[in-house]
Amino acid sequence: MTLAEVRGARWLRQFLAKVPFWYIVAVPSLLFLTNIGEKAYQDAFFIVLLGYAVVKGGADWSRPVLVIWVAWLAYLFWSTLTDSLGEGALVLDPLRTGLLMLLLPWLVGWARADNFSVPLRMGFRLALIVATAVALIQVLMLGHGRAAGSENALVFATLVAMYGLFVVHEGCVRGRGWPLLWMFLALIPVALSGSRAVLMALLMIFLVMLFYYRHAVNWRVLMLGGIGAVLFLSLVAGPQLSSRVTQAFESAPSSKEEWRTFRDEFLGMGFVNEETTSNGPQAENATVLKDRYATSMGFRVVYWRTGWEVFLAHPVTGVGSTQEMLKIGGVLGMGAYFDDRHGHVHNMFLQHLVTGGVPKMLLLLAVLALPLVLLGAGAGREIILFMTAALMLFGMTNIVLELTVVTFIYTLVLAHLLASRPDARSRGASSA
Repeated sequence: MTLAEVRGARWLRQFLAKVPFWYIVAVPSLLFLTNIGEKAYQDAFFIVLLGYAVVKGGADWSRPVLVIWVAWLAYLFWSTLTDSLGEGALVLDPLRTGLLMLLLPWLVGWARADNFSVPLRMGFRLALIVATAVALIQVLMLGHGRAAGSENALVFATLVAMYGLFVVHEGCVRGRGWPLLWMFLALIPVALSGSRAVLMALLMIFLVMLFYYRHAVNWRVLMLGGIGAVLFLSLVAGPQLSSRVTQAFESAPSSKEEWRTFRDEFLGMGFVNEETTSNGPQAENATVLKDRYATSMGFRVVYWRTGWEVFLAHPVTGVGSTQEMLKIGGVLGMGAYFDDRHGHVHNMFLQHLVTGGVPKMLLLLAVLALPLVLLGAGAGREIILFMTAALMLFGMTNIVLELTVVTFIYTLVLAHLLASRPDARSRGASSA
């Protein structure tokens, strides 16, 4: 071994000793954004994360952290209780999904010991690069219709949007870092996913952010970049977007008579064809939806209207997250048709009402609102405000906080912001 090799090995050991473990775990994009092995690695990943957080920083039980943690504990307890009541057996899925949220005090303590700011920015930039590459390869080279596959496309788009929000926010706050570039990189995979709702919500939030941080934006560059972005997205993601938009318009009523028919069907829940098999209307899969509802948006209309009736029948405890689609199918006389094919109500707010009643909905609003109140004024509150607005917009047509990949990014950013509060920094300095 040469002297240069010895020095190189020593330098590598010293470098790794100085690099926080956070640099390794700040790259969940390699697991989540490719949708490869995410379920297989989640439990082991969170166990390692908890062990390192406990050793590295201990727990932060300051008042803001404790209040948010108790709210999440109540939310997860009620979710577990109502799911178990609906199933008739103990259901631990809510606890698995919310496990990272329960690690919040330890993550905040860790964030005080190792500043998360640089690793988060590095990790999320890498995540956007990975997401863009994955989307372009899947659609342009492999010929997939939508980036990340049809059943994972919306999750993929939502996660990319969350990463993009943080990176663009950081760039705008610091007045550098090419926020427009990262906004563009976030829009590409979201557009290639074909998710109309997430794309519109992301664009809306980006516009609000750019207006809020208008002092840090070169508007001439923004206009030129915007024109270039529209042209590029039209060329790259044109087929995905045009087909999805066309589908939405084709399935929508086009005349006053059709709108009246749609209104009457919506109010009367007349979504099902009158023709049935000889087994009768209650037989499984004996009836099918009318053609105008056999679309992405049409199914959602059926979920929302019928789900509201299921909620009204169980306003306190709901029916549990394992039973809601079976109940919706029962109301329509379609047996297990919906339960076999569709996993949730496709609206975060109605999903909470249907699965856990009014208490679960109130707890959801509490866990979303408390960080806005407890973080106080400043940049920390702004990024949580933008993320909360994005979660609520994304949640209009999909579930959000029930997805581990979404609570992952939300919790890490929240821990970073709680640890960055002036009182938290002073407490950490005095304890050191």
